[in-house]
Amino acid sequence: MPLQGDQRALLQLLVERGQSYEDIAGLLGGSADDVRERARAALAEIGGADPDTDVALTDFLLGQADPIGRADAIRHLQADPAALDLAKRIQTGLAVIAPDAEQPSLPEPRGKRRKAALPDTAAAPAPVAAPAKDAEADAAASRRRTLIAGLGAVGLLLVIGILAIAGVFDGSGSASDSSTSTSTTTSAESNITTVPLKPVGGSGVAGKAVFGLVADQQQLYVDVDVQGLDPNLDTGKSYLVWLMVGDSAGYPIDRLDSDENGGFSGRLSVPTPIAVAVGNQAKTVRISATPINQLQAEIKQATKQKVPILPFTGDELASGDIPLVRTPQGQGGGQSGK
Repeated sequence: MPLQGDQRALLQLLVERGQSYEDIAGLLGGSADDVRERARAALAEIGGADPDTDVALTDFLLGQADPIGRADAIRHLQADPAALDLAKRIQTGLAVIAPDAEQPSLPEPRGKRRKAALPDTAAAPAPVAAPAKDAEADAAASRRRTLIAGLGAVGLLLVIGILAIAGVFDGSGSASDSSTSTSTTTSAESNITTVPLKPVGGSGVAGKAVFGLVADQQQLYVDVDVQGLDPNLDTGKSYLVWLMVGDSAGYPIDRLDSDENGGFSGRLSVPTPIAVAVGNQAKTVRISATPINQLQAEIKQATKQKVPILPFTGDELASGDIPLVRTPQGQGGGQSGK
């Protein structure tokens, strides 16, 4: 059964953004036990069975276990093939939900011989570059988590309160209703709309943002392609992509890391709570150069006040209007024209 929006957001906060049960409970005003039970239920949906039938696998798989709990979980997984298979299923599901997460290593079944692995490792010392690549990817993921961990918490707070409108980008708000929808790119992905990005204030930054949907995961993404960025941006600032719901407030989806030529081309995932909360109200896409300390202060204030969006922070470099969504004649909704 597909996870609900709040379950997906909760797991992303726990395994991809380093939040604890206590952290999330403090934001929601509940208890850590309540948060843990909701996480346990989400893992049961992914794996098809309760992960805590015999031992607390929930804490182990979500990186929340203490040393004693980790040892108990490992011993249980070594001794119980069915529990190990369940843990593998859950980790596979978590990898889809939170691809940047560092998941705990699962043990080999007790009694399984591992001799074959030793000669292969010793006889093939050549692949040295792979760990460096992994380390670079891990470092980039860590920077992203540090930058927007607070944003995910705001989104989780919001989505819990608006489950009644979950699914903004499917059903009546699907890509088929978009005035600029394009043909399906693969069996699982479809483009929703393209937003040309034009320079603001003579910045020279321009490009496009193409919104799309991974249908089987109900995951909104945006492919960003921009040029004209300064590769030597001032220390303490980052380039951000904002989904704006007005002239002065919005949500920073993620950061852009400029290449040596001042360009960026890549795919950013729009957090599910934000897609649900502000997706049908978004009016523009905006590129900014933002002081991170200012952004962190706004995140702290928004989390405290439990508001879903942030005041726009930084210098606006490029902007583009999101095309209007067509609605059947006689029905309201959508954005008003300018």
